[in-house]
Amino acid sequence: MGSPAVRRAPGAVFMSTKQARAERLRGWVSRFAGQPVAVLGDLVADEFVFGDISRVSREAPVLILDEIRRVLVPGGAGNSVANLQALGARPIPVGVIGHDEAGRGVLECLRDQGVRTTQLVRDKAYATPTKSRILAGGIHTRRQQIVRIDRGRPRGNLGPTLRRRILTNLSRALDGSRGLLIADYGYGAAAPSSRLLATIHKLATAGTPVTIDSRARVTEYRGMTVCSPNQEELESALGGALITDRALPTAGKELLRRTGNRAVLVTRGAKGMTLFERRMKPTMIPAYGSEEVADVTGAGDTVIATLTLALIAGANLIDAAILANYAAGIVVQKMGTATVSPGELLAAIETDPAG
Repeated sequence: MGSPAVRRAPGAVFMSTKQARAERLRGWVSRFAGQPVAVLGDLVADEFVFGDISRVSREAPVLILDEIRRVLVPGGAGNSVANLQALGARPIPVGVIGHDEAGRGVLECLRDQGVRTTQLVRDKAYATPTKSRILAGGIHTRRQQIVRIDRGRPRGNLGPTLRRRILTNLSRALDGSRGLLIADYGYGAAAPSSRLLATIHKLATAGTPVTIDSRARVTEYRGMTVCSPNQEELESALGGALITDRALPTAGKELLRRTGNRAVLVTRGAKGMTLFERRMKPTMIPAYGSEEVADVTGAGDTVIATLTLALIAGANLIDAAILANYAAGIVVQKMGTATVSPGELLAAIETDPAG
């Protein structure tokens, strides 16, 4: 006897696993708009100086550039804020900005983008961290970064009065927010004090997404939703030894154990990402996009912003990581500190051959 016929309801549509996932991902992106997100972290001024190569100096074997233009954009936590804004969310940045030219430039950029900056502390004694990238090239060639000049040293912790002001503003920002993104670049605004850790642990325990992007202190933020170290940061967190592809599963699980987070998302550049969750096998996510990378500046900020927003929209960790992977593949094709739009994410979902 043959197999019984499968009866389909009138008008029923049967989708493949690939189609179902694409529809689900599109659904999460459609829910990005208007989501309020608190962002605590170190705002940095990313400056780009573009120049044409004029000649070689007679004073030293160095290039002389004719400066063409300068561009200043928000970096660090500011770049995560800019990415959230570009994706349609309503980010509320919390941190400190100096009364200096760099600080004024960052504030002006954020306000021009429509970001509410009322919870940022202005402090006369604080020097806004600045990263100046010099990009050089011929008149008919793409300019490439030849040197970076950093101003403002990581200080680990700020003074007690300034810390109290930042935490007070964080409480205000969290009122009505659907999630919290922490971008710790080591300048002090997101230093893991006992008061801060108690506040964010309470949030995470209650089910509010709390995501961590920390350059050097990822193991100090425990019991959170997810952290997103890159390969180098993972190695540093576990003692500094090189982690091979073969050792990655053990290393990722060890960081998951040490942090007690729900998940760890390790970003690996051209090798994609690997998601570690409790009591589950690691999920390998291949890198999305062309192998011709234009600029990786700020890609980690794009990843954590997209990951956070997807979780707030209701996505599970795997879907959120996939969307973050798309965002990373898109943004590294752009020059400088850049952002990603919902339209670009939707296009990636449609065109991904691995989808």
